[in-house]
Amino acid sequence: MKTLSTARELTFPEIAVGDAFTVEHTFTETDVRVFAELSGDYSPLHVDPTYASTTEFGKCVVHGMLLASLFSRLVGMYLPGKHALYLGQDLAFRKPVLVGESVKASAKVTAKNEGTRTLLLATEIRNVEDKSVLSGSAKVKLRDTAIIAADASPQAPTSLTADRPVALVTGASRGIGATIAATLGSRGANVAVNYYRSESRAEQLVEAIRKSGGDAVALQGDVRKPDDVARIIESTRQRFGRLDWVVNAAIDAIPSKPFMEMEWSDFQGHFEYQIKSALHVCQAAFPLLKQSTHAAIVNIVSQVTADQPPPRVSDYVSAKYALMGLSKALAVEWAEHQIRVNMISPGLVQTDLTQHYHDRLFKMEASRTPLKRIAQPSDIAHAAAFLLSKDASFLTGVNLSVTGGQVML
Repeated sequence: MKTLSTARELTFPEIAVGDAFTVEHTFTETDVRVFAELSGDYSPLHVDPTYASTTEFGKCVVHGMLLASLFSRLVGMYLPGKHALYLGQDLAFRKPVLVGESVKASAKVTAKNEGTRTLLLATEIRNVEDKSVLSGSAKVKLRDTAIIAADASPQAPTSLTADRPVALVTGASRGIGATIAATLGSRGANVAVNYYRSESRAEQLVEAIRKSGGDAVALQGDVRKPDDVARIIESTRQRFGRLDWVVNAAIDAIPSKPFMEMEWSDFQGHFEYQIKSALHVCQAAFPLLKQSTHAAIVNIVSQVTADQPPPRVSDYVSAKYALMGLSKALAVEWAEHQIRVNMISPGLVQTDLTQHYHDRLFKMEASRTPLKRIAQPSDIAHAAAFLLSKDASFLTGVNLSVTGGQVML
């Protein structure tokens, strides 16, 4: 393969599971010497031909990490190239490579996660005898953060109204909120994209929505503060003239801590994001929602409310139960105004919020799910689009479990 001098610029949608690239290289004495100078590893096995000739290898051996640098070339130049951010690499050294030997390195996409925009790669180096000398897996993030829904299309499906409904999505600059906003926009809605700190990501999302056929505006604000919420709602009205849908998706980090180490402030933090913010947003949106002929609210709850919750997150679990209670209460009280209020309870989703979890946890969760995978943000977004649409016009107070079969009611 000819070596690239300019990195490729593959974007996340352009990469498919099964895509693969290879590079070939013959490691020379110069390569080894330069690497030794850079790394400080002057082991005679690598740099002293006289010593190496007395070993079982008979010649100098290429540094293992120098071999592994071919994976860096594959990721940084080919797959995906310019937008790559290396997150991790595991290595298993199987056979030594001697100075002067030619090898072929490969990287193949084995999985994609649209929530975190990461790729899982199978990486391997084989020698001229086609024997594996180094293998492992890599995790790579794409830094092109424009978010486009998996089913983005400039044509709005008939399930959404033709008069371009207006949606407000809180916490919409990343994760589940961003994918919901992108999906609604791709189906023809006008979307108010609320964000707290991530202005650049919100603006990129707005641009992606416009390209997919919708319209959008980015609105900064802390939904825990009533003045900020009032400004967000008024800005939405001024921009689009109405408000039909609200999705409460804002969330805080979920640290794990034993109950006996928790303070009331831990609970309060989650209650402010789950209950206080929903209270402010719903109250401020109420006058506009009453004027809509197809008003609907979707609150993002959690699978933790279905049965046995996980340990060490009692503050988060309590807040989600409270949000479920508030949602049901509003569904009853606002039914007379024809404002539907429903919930979505996702299972474990791999997003920025959960990216620090070990891959083993996601694999274990997938193995105990009947559909044998964990939820993707798009799964939640499609459910939200349905609950907001006219197709769900006789549903209110519903808690839709998007768990791949882990929760069956």
